[in-house]
Amino acid sequence: MLYKTHIAVTYATALPLMAMTGPVTVGNLFALGLGSVMPDIDHPKSFIGNRTGGISQGIGKVFGHRGLAHSLLGTGVFYLLAQALITSFNFPSSWLSWFIAGYLAHLVQDSFSRTGVAWLQPVINKRIQFGFRIVYYRTGRTAETIIFWLACGGVLYQFSRLLK
Repeated sequence: MLYKTHIAVTYATALPLMAMTGPVTVGNLFALGLGSVMPDIDHPKSFIGNRTGGISQGIGKVFGHRGLAHSLLGTGVFYLLAQALITSFNFPSSWLSWFIAGYLAHLVQDSFSRTGVAWLQPVINKRIQFGFRIVYYRTGRTAETIIFWLACGGVLYQFSRLLK
């Protein structure tokens, strides 16, 4: 899935929860969006990979795309890194929650791709495809484009409700 689709789907699904549980702030939205693209740090040509240079190349070389960064263990590692960063700079703790929500949303979305995600690696490397290989998308193809535009509509609807 392209970064813009990850962000749109994550916002469309998480905005109602954010509005119900606390303030919808620029910081919370940024953390959610960053989390929604962070697992692709393992791919040097991804949106986040293009912006992290050697870090992305190193992670991709060692673990491969949809490797450890696309697992629950990877989620835990990024949780600890984000927690250290947020604590060090005294950022609001809600940012950590929304970052991890975005991160997990990315993994769920990738689980609907044709190839799925190996959630339990490195212990179990079997990929799980949530659509039972019947419902899936391929990156950049028609199904993803439809998902993107539906999610954009959902985001606009959610923001219109927030502004009332």
